[in-house]
Amino acid sequence: MATNDESRLPCAAHGRLLLVGLAVLVACNKPKTEEKPAEEAPAITQAVSLEINGFNYTDLYIDSFEVNGQGGGNLFVSSPTSGGGKGVCCVSFRPGTKLPVQLTIKWTRDRKRWCEKEALLSGPVPANPRHLGVHFFPDGHIEAEITEDYAEPKLKLQDFNPGQRKESGNTVADEQTARCKDGY
Repeated sequence: MATNDESRLPCAAHGRLLLVGLAVLVACNKPKTEEKPAEEAPAITQAVSLEINGFNYTDLYIDSFEVNGQGGGNLFVSSPTSGGGKGVCCVSFRPGTKLPVQLTIKWTRDRKRWCEKEALLSGPVPANPRHLGVHFFPDGHIEAEITEDYAEPKLKLQDFNPGQRKESGNTVADEQTARCKDGY
């Protein structure tokens, strides 16, 4: 009859072999996981706040402007590299909104006479909308765009001293292209 020590040795070796065999069986029978395609970033469905950036390509300073009632600040005449003002927070936009959308732009040059005009916001809308660029052109039309980064100037104007008059006489087309009235 075998002693306890003698019977354990073969059983221990047999046990290790059994564990290795089970591990192999489990690995072989493990269901294969299908590789999933890389997940896209989730679509933004809630409203985002867009920083308002103004660009003034006219001949005169804009004392204040707003988009749909949200203040956009003041705008010096744009330079070759600058829009003329700082970014101001914010106007709300819900990604997925059907475009074009009509925006109401209101501005003043002297805080006495205010002008108002509609501008169409058309696409494309970037994947990560962060800025609303509002561009005031010399002929009186206004363009709006949504961008991920600070919008680029659409016109490269010559530098000039804002304290001096331009050869054009610092004329603007506000009265000819927009609804203007005294007072807000």
